[in-house]
Amino acid sequence: MITLLLIFKILIVILLLVYVIFAGLMMVQIKAMTKAVSMKDDFTIRWIGILHFGFAILVLLMAIFIL
Repeated sequence: MITLLLIFKILIVILLLVYVIFAGLMMVQIKAMTKAVSMKDDFTIRWIGILHFGFAILVLLMAIFIL
C-alpha cells in the first residue's frame, strides 16, 4: 500500500542520492583545481573533500537502513 509517508521516505533517499553525486563531483573539481593551482593547503582541501564525500555516503546509508 502506497502511503504519503512512503512517498516522503523515497523522496528523501532520492534527494540524498543526488547529494552524494554532488559530493562526488566536488571531489573531481577539487582534484582538477589542485592540479591547475598549487597551494600550500592542497592536502587539507583534498582531505576535507574526501571527508565530505564519506559523510554524504554515510548519511545516505543511514537513511536507507533507518527509513
